[in-house]
Amino acid sequence: MITPARLFPAICLALWAAPLGAHPHIFVDAGLRLLRDEAGVVTAVEVTWRYDELYTLLLTEDYGLDPDYDLVLTEAEVAQMLGFDLNWSGGFEGGLVVRQGDRLLDLGAPEPVSLALLPSGQLETTHRRAVQGAVAGDLVAQVYDPEFYIAFEMILPVSVAGSPACATDLVRADLDAAYAVLETALEEIGGAVAAEDNFPPVGAYFADRVEVTCPG
Repeated sequence: MITPARLFPAICLALWAAPLGAHPHIFVDAGLRLLRDEAGVVTAVEVTWRYDELYTLLLTEDYGLDPDYDLVLTEAEVAQMLGFDLNWSGGFEGGLVVRQGDRLLDLGAPEPVSLALLPSGQLETTHRRAVQGAVAGDLVAQVYDPEFYIAFEMILPVSVAGSPACATDLVRADLDAAYAVLETALEEIGGAVAAEDNFPPVGAYFADRVEVTCPG
């Protein structure tokens, strides 16, 4: 998972109705910007993550950022932090999944693009990943952590660069169905406490998806 996450205790969100044990630990809003070539083939995706306020506070304190609490990072602070959340480990591969028909498209290594501390008190980062094997046509994109250590919600803008005619339709996750799957999985493991060190891979069930359709 994202390396800094291992430094902090679990973050529980009381508004989530079903029992999750200590998962998820981090809450991230996500957005996408798809880049296409002249033939209409998606060649890269820019992924934006906006961290929740509490996790942002933990990160800024851990890295010694924004000591005057004015929610403005200096150029030196941005340079220090840029790409901090791209050192993935523990089987986490970045959360981005892009499919075209029945094919899962290959993605390149992440490259940091930007980092900012927003007036809302949330840290927002953007990274770019090359897309390999795509052809011109519709596709589906998701952002999720299979282990559900991070809860992604795709509520930030999704766009196709230079292609205003492309439609991006957000399909929200069926949370009732997702919680039903989670509860069954937890029962099979022996309950939420027993599952903390062996949490079921249910992140895909909680994942929103974006259907991208561009005119031929």
